[in-house]
Amino acid sequence: MSQSDYLKNLIKDLTPVEIFDYYDIPRFYSCHDKVGQIFLVYWIDETDNYDSWLYLRVSPERYSSLKNGNISVAKVLSNPEEGFAFVMDNYGADFSIAEISTMDIEKEWIPPENYYLSLHESAAPKTLPEKTSSAVEIAKRSDRQVIDLAFIRPSNVYEMGCGKLGRLLDSFQNVIHALSCGKKFDGRNVSEKRKFDSEILATGLFASSFGVRLQSKGGNIFPDDETTNAIKMLAHLLSSLRESETLPEELHHFNVLARSRFKHLLEVIVESDVSIKYDWGYPSGETSQSQISFNEVKQSLQKIKESDSPTTRTVARVGCLVGVDIDSDFFALKIENNEIIKGKLSKSVSDGQFDVPCQINAKLEESCAIDPITDKEKWSYVLIDFERV
Repeated sequence: MSQSDYLKNLIKDLTPVEIFDYYDIPRFYSCHDKVGQIFLVYWIDETDNYDSWLYLRVSPERYSSLKNGNISVAKVLSNPEEGFAFVMDNYGADFSIAEISTMDIEKEWIPPENYYLSLHESAAPKTLPEKTSSAVEIAKRSDRQVIDLAFIRPSNVYEMGCGKLGRLLDSFQNVIHALSCGKKFDGRNVSEKRKFDSEILATGLFASSFGVRLQSKGGNIFPDDETTNAIKMLAHLLSSLRESETLPEELHHFNVLARSRFKHLLEVIVESDVSIKYDWGYPSGETSQSQISFNEVKQSLQKIKESDSPTTRTVARVGCLVGVDIDSDFFALKIENNEIIKGKLSKSVSDGQFDVPCQINAKLEESCAIDPITDKEKWSYVLIDFERV
């Protein structure tokens, strides 16, 4: 394919985004191509036979600055970031297009230096670029899962404290780590390999109060892969916040670490005083979107707190009973990897006979809670029953 044919195909496939100047026809507007790249299109000349247009690519940052009036139209059009632009002559039924360098952009084509756009949507200026593509569009193009998270603040400003944003993103990542371990996972810690495989990457910011685009790592898009399913399950749990009455039962289908971390995520959202809007997309075209108000998050969190089941389970452990204190209802059990877990004796076993040390099959009530100060998991145990091996 020749350069001319390539440029013609590129121009024909552009999709309009916003119109900035209209006189009989759009005279100044923006488009994007199939991969989301933004183009500016500006009418520069007219003859009896054709109209001439200037095309140039812009970055999201410059596009945002242009629309907010932080940079003049003349400066953007006369100084393309790539060092070149395109001139298209439209003959009606046909057109020609050629690439030109910055020095070939003629001064008479460009509007006056004092021509600025001013498209503020609020009193506070936006410093984030507009979101021009949906999550599923990006997922199809990149062959990666995408989840766009918008943290909507009451003041609707386009800024956010680093501490709050960091805790929110860290909490989302921790939930995905736990979900990627599978529903039957009964461990207390996520392996380093699992953490690496299920890491999500922040790949962009967008204006939606404060929006963050997260994407999965490439190369692991398989229907039965737990790492892949984790992001999908997170999107499902977020949508479940709209039905707070059924959320505790919904959470019960997941492992206890995921339940505890999801509860902690809701606590962080409430502390950050934000509503959540998400847009999730999968390379196959599967997608879901929802907006969860601050009150819905609070109600869901309250429902979870009213029930112990989301963060408590009954498990069987084989280990060596290495310590018992009946007076203080205390026990210590050495399990695999020489890890020692400690807890309380239930009333049903506190009157029993103990031999220490002794190999036992232990039936335990295991609970997980996250310290609100350190954000670390704290596990507690109650010995419900046991039998000697």
